[in-house]
Amino acid sequence: MSLPPSIKNRKTFIIVDWEGQKEGDKVLIYGDSGIGKTTLASLAPNSVFIGVDDGGRKMTHPVTGKRLKVIPNIMSFADVRDALHQISLFDNYETIVIDNITELERWALPYTFATVPKEKGQIAKNVEDYGWHKGYRYWYDTMRLILQDCDTLVRKGKNIILVAQGTTIETVNTGGENFLKEAPELYHDKNVSTLNAYVSWCDHVFRIGYTSVSVEHQKAASTQERAIFVCPEIHFIAKSRNASLEECKVISFANKKDDSIWKFLLNEKH
Repeated sequence: MSLPPSIKNRKTFIIVDWEGQKEGDKVLIYGDSGIGKTTLASLAPNSVFIGVDDGGRKMTHPVTGKRLKVIPNIMSFADVRDALHQISLFDNYETIVIDNITELERWALPYTFATVPKEKGQIAKNVEDYGWHKGYRYWYDTMRLILQDCDTLVRKGKNIILVAQGTTIETVNTGGENFLKEAPELYHDKNVSTLNAYVSWCDHVFRIGYTSVSVEHQKAASTQERAIFVCPEIHFIAKSRNASLEECKVISFANKKDDSIWKFLLNEKH
């Protein structure tokens, strides 16, 4: 009886310092439409876009004034995966931006229907057609493929920036009443959560918002000063695996040329 490869070809391991300087950063940026997510991503070091929507087509780089670099003819979920698999395509770029993953998740549905048949081989008509909540798990599994694809690039030193629309989710409070929280717009329920998978995968989750908002007579007003929130609060999702960044909590994004967040990360990395 032949032994399986995992037994025949055992690896020999050693112990070293756990360092990630040669790997890229994994970043998720979210916020309201028009608040500057694409602009902030374009300020990242030597970035190229996988444009799932066309939000960046009329934009120019805030500092150089040049058109953003983009991979054309991205029309489907499969196209995004094919582009990510073409490793040499990114040889001259440090940062790969997928803009945006909220729309990419919608693209993932027809891809799921085409690649995951129902039990008797038929093609599902919609996510509920699989029955017993199975479709949401298949949809989740499809979206996880993007993270696997991106991991290969991260290990080669490429930064990955995922841009998402912002939304509001209900958070379960086991000690009292549930409450609302701002979050990236990705599927989330108590059984399956693409949102949680993506937030867990990322090194940093940045929320772009206004520095102060006041409400009087049910009307909201703000200073219109934007900032990048890098640490979580009870009412929104954010995080950073960079200890120094956590101490700042809020990073300046005073104008469209303000690349403070990327300078901070690069200084810490080098």
